[in-house]
Amino acid sequence: MSPLEQLFHCYPSPLDEEAEEGKWMTSMQILNYLQTKTRDKLAINKIAVFGRTLQKLNIPCRKSAKGMLYHLTKVE
Repeated sequence: MSPLEQLFHCYPSPLDEEAEEGKWMTSMQILNYLQTKTRDKLAINKIAVFGRTLQKLNIPCRKSAKGMLYHLTKVE
């Protein structure tokens, strides 16, 4: 398991209270959220690697004008 994948599993997803059905976010938005939760600097050149990691984890995704969006849901 890569360090980014471990970091993804360490923190709850960045969903607000109203997002009962989940939220579509880019890998950069998710990585920015994780950056706020850790003191370590996350390299911006790892975005593509992180996106592939999200796909490997079978996070639902779709293409959009912003790029690839990943659907995060709350874990109970």
